[in-house]
Amino acid sequence: MVDPKELFGNDYQEFCEVDPFNPKNEVAGFISRKPNEFYGALIINQINSKPTIPQLILGSPKMHYPFSSREDGTRDYRFPIAKNIEVWEKLDGTNCLSFSYTDGDSRYVSYKTRLRPFLGSSRFGDFYNMWLEVASDYFAEIEREMERSECNLSFEIYGSRNTHIIIYKNSLDFALLFGVTNEGRILSPTQLKNPSLPIVTKVKDIDKDFIQNYKQLQKEFQDKLEQQEEGHYSGMEGCVWYLHMPDGRCIQQKMKPETIESIHFSQGAGLSKNIIVATCWNALENTDDPTIEFVSQLLQEEFDAHVIEANHHLIDKCIAFVMDEVEFRDNVLTEYKATGMNILLNKADVMRQLSAKFQKNQIKKVYSIIRGSA
Repeated sequence: MVDPKELFGNDYQEFCEVDPFNPKNEVAGFISRKPNEFYGALIINQINSKPTIPQLILGSPKMHYPFSSREDGTRDYRFPIAKNIEVWEKLDGTNCLSFSYTDGDSRYVSYKTRLRPFLGSSRFGDFYNMWLEVASDYFAEIEREMERSECNLSFEIYGSRNTHIIIYKNSLDFALLFGVTNEGRILSPTQLKNPSLPIVTKVKDIDKDFIQNYKQLQKEFQDKLEQQEEGHYSGMEGCVWYLHMPDGRCIQQKMKPETIESIHFSQGAGLSKNIIVATCWNALENTDDPTIEFVSQLLQEEFDAHVIEANHHLIDKCIAFVMDEVEFRDNVLTEYKATGMNILLNKADVMRQLSAKFQKNQIKKVYSIIRGSA
């Protein structure tokens, strides 16, 4: 019997769920919430009430910035010695991992979001059906790539129907990001050579002047970022740097334009409302009812416990704000469905009917929600 505390410390939960991609299997074990290489990792130790040899499933690890902040606000950049760096776009959506497990007789392939053992539905999105919609035609190719590269595959589900901070023009798509073995080895997109799978966009290759290139790319991404509405932007969320080390390892680091970085990362002891709200939205990918404890646990990926505790009341207010936003969105979509019309064909008639249901200052937001769901 594997003790999850040996790998995950106290940051884990037990689970027992039916695998929706293999519905005859009820799978039990532990899932890690530790914000390191074990982020979202599974230990599977039971299938259909029968003990199995414990199986460790590693997923999309938590990536970090290549700098720390000094007391005066300047940054201390620290890149390890690398032979070269591949830079790829960082998509702003929902991460989905393909992985496999066995009951001793058969091998099964399934899919999960970061902090749940399997893809499912939440008030923030029906990720199970989203995944089927965009990726089901590729399942055979995904399994072939997993076997060829002997790894799990990390994907992103992104588009206007799964909006976080970046607003995309496409409705809903997915892209292959990277591979990760159950021993923790990262395979960059270049090392995954299946041309049949949609893949994230490459930005550039770098073999020198890492700090200069980092700062220059951050400026270029910032210059192309445009605010579309409160809390949402067009452009790129950032990029992932794959550092190829002399010993053959591949290390991931991330870069974001300053505006996006300020939402996800604080240059001081304080926690802003924007940071907490963004974390609450992320929490809704994993639970329908985010609690202060759950959101605080996610915030611990970037902030010290005493900072989080000092903002306990603000976290509570941000959760309430986000849940009100979810309720408003659900109400909009319910009223839109009741019209029986397609907004792409009957925009004027749809908005005329909905103008009787919502306040004048909400109509622009109502339209944005409907278009994002179309």
